Amino acid sequence: MPQFSKGFSLAELLAALMITLTISMTVFGLFHSNERVFRDHNIEIEMRQTARVVASQLANELRIAGQGVPVYASTFDNADSESVAVFLSSSTSNRIDFRAGSSNAETSVTTSVPIDFTLGTPRMLTVGDSSLFSTTLGTPIPQGRFIYVWGPTNDSMWTWIRAELTNVSVNALTLTPRQGGDGGRSAGSDSIMGNGDDVIRFTKPPTVSLEEVVSFYLSGTTIKRATARNMTNEISPTWSAANEIGRNLRFLSFTYYDKYNNVVIPSSLANRRSVARVDVRIVAETAGVLSTGRTSTYPLSFRTIPRNVRVH
Repeated sequence: MPQFSKGFSLAELLAALMITLTISMTVFGLFHSNERVFRDHNIEIEMRQTARVVASQLANELRIAGQGVPVYASTFDNADSESVAVFLSSSTSNRIDFRAGSSNAETSVTTSVPIDFTLGTPRMLTVGDSSLFSTTLGTPIPQGRFIYVWGPTNDSMWTWIRAELTNVSVNALTLTPRQGGDGGRSAGSDSIMGNGDDVIRFTKPPTVSLEEVVSFYLSGTTIKRATARNMTNEISPTWSAANEIGRNLRFLSFTYYDKYNNVVIPSSLANRRSVARVDVRIVAETAGVLSTGRTSTYPLSFRTIPRNVRVH
């Protein structure tokens, strides 16, 4: 008679099924746990990377604060002036507004010396390269934009003017001086300088640079950067639309120091003109909730020394 092999019993099938289910659930649990760890790890890496990118841009731009501003020429003035203050009066512990020639639009004057400027009187200057200004401004007929002209008044003194730029043509700039330094006004005789207080003379070819102003601040959980598009009001400029440089930031602060490492509150012109160092602190947070049900934070602090304000 033929022999038939004996099959699995119901109990054996159930036992095998339970073992399979147990192993599957264990593997799934491990996979899910690893997936949560991997996700949390990526979120925290992204948070740290955002903080470092923001810190790098802040540090790089703060280091060039004062670039293009006639800070050296203004040291010969008898009084401080908002026109050449690197840090604006709108700067606070959580916002910083400063002049910095980030586009590096600068050129030399080729008009024959001596060159006299009368405050409020338009004039044209020939320069080495005017294309830098029209390219940066995006127009040959700017409105509300200003330039600095600075240089020596004699062998030992320098001075400056801040002028409204009204036209950019081939190797020439048309401008109207609005403010000027007083350090060089007494360098010449009144007969040469006209009415004295309103006329500034350069005895050697001066330099021309574009006035540019940058702002960094925290809006909600986003750090933004804006630039001034109209500087007619030198204390309170009109800002362009701000760009985001980092999201998911919980905190941003600026601490100002003078050259003696004393904390400076930027509430007065004298204090802002004395700033020689800015310490920055930011705190980033994760973009989403971690598997623990909480958000993680990452604090980052750094020190910046704007090289162009050290001449004080």
